[in-house]
Amino acid sequence: MKSDRRRGERGFVLVWMAIMATTLIGVSALSIDWHNRSRVGTQLQKAADAASLGGVVFLPNNEGNEAFDTAFEVAEQNGYVDGVDGTTVTVSIGNRPNQLVVTISRVVPAIFSQVLGIDQGTVTRSSTTEFERPVALGSPNNQYGNDPETGVAGTPTYPNLWGNVFGPLSNKAKGDAIGSNLCPAATHADNCENTTPPENVDHDPEGYFYAVDVTAAGGPLQVEVFDPAFVHVGDNCGDNNNGSNLVGAAALPREAIADYPDDDTVEPSVRYSPDPASLYCTGDMFYAEGGEPPWTTWHLREPDATPHDPTDNPIICSIEFPGFRGDLAAMLADPNGVEDAPGPLASYFRRWYPICDAAPTSTTGTYYLQATTAQQADGTDAPLGGGANRFSIRAGLGSSLDGTNVRVYAESKMGMYANAPAADATFYLARILPADASRALILRFFDIGDASEAGTLQVFPPEDATDNGVTMTQFDDCTYTPPDGRPKMMGPPWGVHVDTQPGCIMTGVHSSSWDGKWVEVRIPIPEGYDCDFADNGCWTRIHFEFPANVSDTTTWTASIEGGNVRIIN
Repeated sequence: MKSDRRRGERGFVLVWMAIMATTLIGVSALSIDWHNRSRVGTQLQKAADAASLGGVVFLPNNEGNEAFDTAFEVAEQNGYVDGVDGTTVTVSIGNRPNQLVVTISRVVPAIFSQVLGIDQGTVTRSSTTEFERPVALGSPNNQYGNDPETGVAGTPTYPNLWGNVFGPLSNKAKGDAIGSNLCPAATHADNCENTTPPENVDHDPEGYFYAVDVTAAGGPLQVEVFDPAFVHVGDNCGDNNNGSNLVGAAALPREAIADYPDDDTVEPSVRYSPDPASLYCTGDMFYAEGGEPPWTTWHLREPDATPHDPTDNPIICSIEFPGFRGDLAAMLADPNGVEDAPGPLASYFRRWYPICDAAPTSTTGTYYLQATTAQQADGTDAPLGGGANRFSIRAGLGSSLDGTNVRVYAESKMGMYANAPAADATFYLARILPADASRALILRFFDIGDASEAGTLQVFPPEDATDNGVTMTQFDDCTYTPPDGRPKMMGPPWGVHVDTQPGCIMTGVHSSSWDGKWVEVRIPIPEGYDCDFADNGCWTRIHFEFPANVSDTTTWTASIEGGNVRIIN
């Protein structure tokens, strides 16, 4: 009996060991395959993150499917091709138009789990990223600044503002925080380093970039600038400001002017009028500290794979204009024109001028027009001058400049100039998208308020904006850094934020306290904010009111609080 029991126990142990061995083998197989799938999952996640980050920078517009195509391309570069080797790659827009979702799945064969009847498993990883494009400023249309040829003051084609860029040897305190690189101690402005001489830390030799969005295929892209060269006439086009002799220029008969077009329906007496109220008065102004007029170069750059950085976009064409200061009547009659200029003065002074001789074939995407006074067309340093060049920009496809499928706006920062007997206008300021809900719009104004009397600024929501379905009529809880009484300083921050008046209103805006100073405005965007993004809406507006004698050069920037590119899931 005892021997029989022992034999039975040995049989039980053998069965138990067999079961345990099978279990251990199964667990080991599952463990090995789990670790293998975990490794594959890590690789998939990295690839999904890279693909989503690579494509999201083309949103929110996604013209030509650049966002989707780039995401698929980056996934392929990491070894994951949709439909190949058991791989599935999907790309879609997230909950907001500036979010991109990339999901990658791969069938992973079992290595050891086949002993348990498990042949394969599917591993899936997903990445959602969000891109905040540089904020568009100044215009939802195909024109930035005034158009004297068709405009009526105070209308969308003549919004009472010009683009502006200073020569590097211009005093920053006169209004251009980006183009100038001179900070005389006697007029020390915000963000001037305490060096000898003081230098402007805001100065950027690249100048200003204006985005030209082409949203659908069309004819060749036409980009034109009104009054593209610096030609001194004085801030308010005075009769004989520093010898400009506009009076003499306006008195010239058209046949005495070199290259005055026969089909020009505007007489020289109107086009060259010295009247400060003239729609043609751009207000180019020479600054003596520069010694000579500024040299202006325009580059047209094509779209590329890094739309958040226009400085590396390939240049399609360039054109440069030496500045001129002198007797305009004499120069207009001279067929040789200004030395090194592209033509006689009348071909570009106070008229639209094409940037490219041969218009480039248009593709969808964002082109950039760059205005710089620090570089020549060949990339070498330009003769450094002092003065303010004021201008406007427009673009169109084919022979039409009606704005179909084209938008022109300043990107992130803009230099601007307003010159009028008075200013009481509401114009487009910055575009904030539905994806910006619950964040804040950060506006910065430099050296605003050059007028004979104090003015008022008010920032309005977009006309198509809603908050939880209710039409927005004003922004609430705005704050700003008032410049009154504070010294010039390095920043940001420039002082402590305090509440604006209700409705995002700032009063007492005047050079007596705002001269040479940055002012930051923070505008909370409601959680329920929405607007008509698909129809080029979502543009905030600013009411700019000064009672009399406006001659204001200023620099504005805009950004959305937080980083530009984020992985959110």
